[in-house]
Amino acid sequence: MRSISAGGSCRRSSAPNSPDPALTTFVVVGGGPTGVELAGAIAEIARDALKSEFRHIEPAASRIVLVEAGPRILPTFPDRLAADAARRLARYGVEVMTGARVVDIDAAGVTLDGSRIDASTVLWAAGVRAAALVSGLPGDHDRAGRALVGADLSLPGFPDVFVIGDGAAASSADGAAVPGIAPAAKQMGAYVGSVIARRLSGRPPPPPFGYRHAGDLATIGRGAAVVRLGPLQLTGLPGWLFWGFIHVYFLIGLRARFFVALDWLWSYVTYHRGARLITGA
Repeated sequence: MRSISAGGSCRRSSAPNSPDPALTTFVVVGGGPTGVELAGAIAEIARDALKSEFRHIEPAASRIVLVEAGPRILPTFPDRLAADAARRLARYGVEVMTGARVVDIDAAGVTLDGSRIDASTVLWAAGVRAAALVSGLPGDHDRAGRALVGADLSLPGFPDVFVIGDGAAASSADGAAVPGIAPAAKQMGAYVGSVIARRLSGRPPPPPFGYRHAGDLATIGRGAAVVRLGPLQLTGLPGWLFWGFIHVYFLIGLRARFFVALDWLWSYVTYHRGARLITGA
């Protein structure tokens, strides 16, 4: 198998023409923000970054399939934003398959309910299982292996053991499940820190943990994203600019923000991407 590297440059690859379409078929399983961003990024790389890297094959002709078991992609987004994302993915050449449940994945591709997709590359974006350490904790777990925790994120029966992030199956005060995303994990960590600090100082414990959802963002490709922040909804270029601003803003240090913003601007203007092929044994 040939390796793909980021950064640097090389001469055009002499990769031979392959009669097997599975080698240029990419299947992304899971139509949430991660799956949508992966599918859009692969389409952009095939269409722009690698289109001149081969003599005998055409990367832009790659087949990219986004598979979602639910009725639509981006299920946590409003219908209008999800529909806009589906239209833009289709415009980029991504096949969006909804209502398609994956029943098996093997080295040759993906088996769905009643159909089959032969693909050499399958990317899983439909959630993760908890680490073995978490699965081995006492008490109840959900089907992903996450530990069911109490209102203060402690393990039932073990008040001094806390589980946060992807390892915790937690609910907010309103009963809504806490999503397994970075902002939720950060809020959990801050909350557990306050619980421990209050215990050490002899103060009463804080109220039960409540997750504050700041919004939803997903980039679709070059110059396009969908954003929901409360009543604010953005699509297309305005959404993409907002998505980029938020990601740069949360970087640590002014220097990092400046150079990342400059690098992104250069890549956007020149279409330059750091994706190249390393050929050889």
